[in-house]
Amino acid sequence: MTTLAHGEVARGAKVVLREKRLGDAWHDYHWRSQAELSRFDAARPLSITYPEYLALFREEILYPSPYRRSLAIETEEGRHIGNIMYYNIDALRQEAELGVTIGETDCWGKGYGTEAVRLLVERLLGRLGFRRVYLKTLDWNQRAQRAFQKAGFVECGRAFRSGNGFTLMEVRREWLDATPGENS
Repeated sequence: MTTLAHGEVARGAKVVLREKRLGDAWHDYHWRSQAELSRFDAARPLSITYPEYLALFREEILYPSPYRRSLAIETEEGRHIGNIMYYNIDALRQEAELGVTIGETDCWGKGYGTEAVRLLVERLLGRLGFRRVYLKTLDWNQRAQRAFQKAGFVECGRAFRSGNGFTLMEVRREWLDATPGENS
């Protein structure tokens, strides 16, 4: 078992998932302000100033929501390259929605996102007792869908919202120990 440093939530071969810090605000603001990255979330880039964003970010750290949790993704060398979150937490149904962003484009396609997703899913379904983790990704984002499949997700539906098509995917606790092919 890997020993975690203060603030770390999970550690893999390539990435560390850790609690967010105030110093992460600039990266988050930068990533969420870029049109190229916002496109992957079917969202508009941020239009507020950095000081306004910093005030909101500070509030989230000081007063976290019981329905949403965001973690930083760092490389083994300590570089903050993205974020992963789970939200729409439903304690009764024991499920949550997952979202991930690798904001540093030079880190795309190198397995960081896949490992971060796998680490968080193992934590949610294993240690925290969730029964299901689900997500939606834009139907044209084949790279993300392949990464989610590598992390154990399977397609479970389609949706259409605000002019965008989405592929719905999920992973369930009972699939963790299933042999390949049993969860489809």
